[in-house]
Amino acid sequence: MKCGKMNRIFNNKIGLVFLLAWPTALFAQEPAVPAEHNVLAPPELTPADQSVTAFRFYGEMGLGGSVYMNGPDQHKYSDGTYIEGGLEVKKGNWFGLIYGEGWTVQADDKGNAWVADHSWGGFEGGINRFYGGYRTDKGTELILSMRNDSSLDDLQWWGDFTPEYGYVIPNTRDLTQAVKVQNLTGRFRYSVTAAPQSRVNESKALLHFGKYDRYSDKYTYQTMVNGYTQFDLLEGLTLLNGLELTDGTGQLVLAGLQGKNLVGRVWHHTGKGDGRHPGSESGMMLSGMVEAAKGLYLSTAYSYAEHKLDNAPDTTTSYAQAGIWYEYAGGRLATALDSKFYMTNDNTGASNSIFLMQYFYWGKS
Repeated sequence: MKCGKMNRIFNNKIGLVFLLAWPTALFAQEPAVPAEHNVLAPPELTPADQSVTAFRFYGEMGLGGSVYMNGPDQHKYSDGTYIEGGLEVKKGNWFGLIYGEGWTVQADDKGNAWVADHSWGGFEGGINRFYGGYRTDKGTELILSMRNDSSLDDLQWWGDFTPEYGYVIPNTRDLTQAVKVQNLTGRFRYSVTAAPQSRVNESKALLHFGKYDRYSDKYTYQTMVNGYTQFDLLEGLTLLNGLELTDGTGQLVLAGLQGKNLVGRVWHHTGKGDGRHPGSESGMMLSGMVEAAKGLYLSTAYSYAEHKLDNAPDTTTSYAQAGIWYEYAGGRLATALDSKFYMTNDNTGASNSIFLMQYFYWGKS
């Protein structure tokens, strides 16, 4: 889920405004797929005595999912229930984290996974962060990992203030062995991650939760490096530039601009189309939000992407969102509502949908 992204935004007290009017929808249908799950960044752990080893267990759980509004699966429910948690360790300049996640899998009576409007068929999950690092007194971090997010994955929801349905940019996300160097302090910030080729899949997973568990299959990828820079042009106005280079699966360039009220990003990927056919993808997303009351945030966004496919007809993705996020009980609870409506220039055959989720957090402070 994108709840980690939402909490970082709200804790920073960013003021936002409404961006889009309610869109004209295209009645279409998309297959049920696993929900996107995005973990919270490790909370800042600063023991009073730097010579003492400090520990903290934290995590979150979400109950809910999506309902399709039209098409063959109209009114059917797609579950997004999940749980995640981990242990953070810090001593002086040294730090580490082990963090796991998992979610339910809906399945029909024929054993097909991720089928809407069916009962829980099983569970999928694993370790998604397992790393250690050293942070200099000036803020530069060197991180070595057996599981970690890439630098661009850390920014997956940058430029997206909506609770759930924001466009997923096609950068490499979850990594096995990798090295990350970053400094996220000051006016100029950067992060770079490099990883060798990985052939890890579920057959090599240390944890396996049955026939519906395909969690570790995402750790198969080519040699890659990606990273970004952020520069505060003015107070409340940040410029973002990102780049990914891979060995045979395309290159990605990313740029964005975030102000106090609006944020936008654009990208181009030379070789990944929609993930099923080789080809390129170019897109943009605009988003905005307003705090209507204490802890209550209203958000909206518009996403557009063109997929130039080599082995299939070109497609266009175009949809708008309207969402609500309400955080309460000192940040220990949150409720989210998001909606996605495809525009008339979309030709993907995807379905309009409504998302509702109740979140629970522990160890945040």
